[in-house]
Amino acid sequence: MPNRKEAAPFRWGVATMSMPLIEVLKDYYAPVKAISDRTVTIYGFTLKAFGEYLGEQDGSGYREPTTADLDQYVVARFLAWRLRKREPATAAKDRSQLRALWAFAWAEALPGVARGPNVRPVVVPERVPVAWLEEEMRALIISAGQEPGSICGISAAAWWRSLLLTCFDTAERISATRSLRFDDIHGSLVVFKAEDRKGRRRDIARTISSDTAIAIDAISSPTRSLVWPCDVGAPALYARFDRILIRANLPTDRWSKFHRIRKTTASYYEAAGGSAQKLLDHSSPAVTRRYLDPRIVLQEAGDAPARLPKVS
Repeated sequence: MPNRKEAAPFRWGVATMSMPLIEVLKDYYAPVKAISDRTVTIYGFTLKAFGEYLGEQDGSGYREPTTADLDQYVVARFLAWRLRKREPATAAKDRSQLRALWAFAWAEALPGVARGPNVRPVVVPERVPVAWLEEEMRALIISAGQEPGSICGISAAAWWRSLLLTCFDTAERISATRSLRFDDIHGSLVVFKAEDRKGRRRDIARTISSDTAIAIDAISSPTRSLVWPCDVGAPALYARFDRILIRANLPTDRWSKFHRIRKTTASYYEAAGGSAQKLLDHSSPAVTRRYLDPRIVLQEAGDAPARLPKVS
């Protein structure tokens, strides 16, 4: 890998060389930063969108983005294009990931990068969190227990019911939950390994109810290690989840998936006097605030009328 100081004179000349950004991501950035395969995939979605934009501009349909495309005007126009098609949060993610690759390529003096990253932030409106209410969560669990068919030879109803109950009891992210092995479950205690969690910094232990433990035991097998193996890809799995939601008369939009269960548990836990921040393993109360549904737990200033004099 070239040294930045040695390569510095190249930056201000004519860029005659460049590298595909997917190569930068997989061959340089991912190994040095030690990011997970899942994170590489998510970065790949951003690069694919960037390539679609570039292809639309030159009429090719799709053009592989390279380090030469890490230009403030090109990236700014891409983000504006992205905002016209997707939610601000998606554009903000794209901006963050492109900037990370850009900063890395600049610091390592990779060919084609004329200058360091300079691109405006994307403003993401902070929405009021929406969880499932108690009766909605109950309907979801009932519907999961009615799912026909099988997954890896396991009753789909038992597979889904035990998974959703575990998500509700522990408030852990779906990726870590799907990675659970029977060796990680010790009666009512579940240990989520650092390697399977976001950030991969530490293990956490959470308890599950007796109902959830029984549901997991019902799908246990001495011949496999994963609690919830799956023989279909993510699109097919989420299509089955949509079917469960529809049967429960619940919405199926992108905000009504597994993460909404995490908000549900956090909101009810906080309302009962617990610390949702500790439960969710968040770094700050500001992050946790985005998980608490005000219908379940009133946050600061949310109960103003009860504290004000009556004037009507």
